[in-house]
Amino acid sequence: MNSDDQKLIYVYCLTSFQPSQIETYENGKLYLIENNGLYLTVKNVSEDEYSEVALKKNISNESWLDTHVRTHISIISKIMETQTVIPFNFGTIYTSAETLNLFIDKYYSQLTHALHYLENKEEWSVKIYCDKNTVINNISILSSTVSDIELQIKNSSPGKAYILGKKKIELIGKEIAGIYNSYSKLFFTQLNSCSEEYRLNTILSNDLSGRDDDMILNVTFLIEKERLNNFIELTDQMISQYENIGLALDLTGPWPPYTFLNLSH
Repeated sequence: MNSDDQKLIYVYCLTSFQPSQIETYENGKLYLIENNGLYLTVKNVSEDEYSEVALKKNISNESWLDTHVRTHISIISKIMETQTVIPFNFGTIYTSAETLNLFIDKYYSQLTHALHYLENKEEWSVKIYCDKNTVINNISILSSTVSDIELQIKNSSPGKAYILGKKKIELIGKEIAGIYNSYSKLFFTQLNSCSEEYRLNTILSNDLSGRDDDMILNVTFLIEKERLNNFIELTDQMISQYENIGLALDLTGPWPPYTFLNLSH
């Protein structure tokens, strides 16, 4: 493809310092645009692939989208290893360096404030899962209400025991929801004690999570780097303490700090 066809500017992230070794990423296609001490990592792309119409079409192609989003996150993550970044959304396109610089000029104060706030902090995702079968197997230990009704069944006549047994089945469903809620609050409260900020996310169904156990907590934390080891140690301790009732934790990061950017643009 002729270089003249590369008319659009694709933006990855913004930093306060010049990122090192970007010439080794994306086969040397990346370069920097500097504006008043801020550095934008960008590359030129073609209108055939990244015009508004073409991008909408390509995003509907799952294979294309997955490959390019992974590359986008990978490049930002590499730059994050050495400095604070403001990540741009996948597919952020500007038609010229002039329009991109106008954006920087307009939002310079907000951008520098965000960079300062995010300095020495990382975004981490925590998902807690619970195995329903393990909870059911331990339900009489976890729920005093179920334990009480089991005792009544044991000491009742066959007829009454049958009725109480049906009541127990209904009760277990409600108790499982309560147990999930209790443990999600417990984990959140303790983990949040190590964070600067958090965002609670939607609890995903089994179909969306791709797991057999149930998601009971989905939260993103902003954590100071100096407290990260304490945070990770705490997650390990809690899972070790509660794995006997089927709790599992999925900790991932650091991620580009999209969640905690508060920009009006």
